[in-house]
Amino acid sequence: MEKKISPFDMLLAQELTNLERFIVKSPLGSDEFWSEWQAKTGEIVITKAAIKRALRIYKGQLSQEEITKLSSMLEAFKEIAGYLELLRQTALKIRGIDASDWDILGGIEGESEGEEDLPF
Repeated sequence: MEKKISPFDMLLAQELTNLERFIVKSPLGSDEFWSEWQAKTGEIVITKAAIKRALRIYKGQLSQEEITKLSSMLEAFKEIAGYLELLRQTALKIRGIDASDWDILGGIEGESEGEEDLPF
């Protein structure tokens, strides 16, 4: 008897596939790691900026479903940014550098900058 895959399971599998691209696979602290980390971090920063801009530009024109989806995406990217920051700090600690007091992602994009204007 064949088991049907629920819509939730399909959505979860799709989300995992979409977010899997942010996993840094290069050895921690290697030149390849830093190149991969930089590319993924740049993508996160730019994507978050694009979502925030879209929410501001189309304020009042988006459906609640669209706002919820974009808000959910922002939250996911914040979590991924936290993962990338943890990797950065760990790689620096391996080199004997303590950078735990400086969150590069928060410093680059200012997590709360302009968020008071967002519709959620």
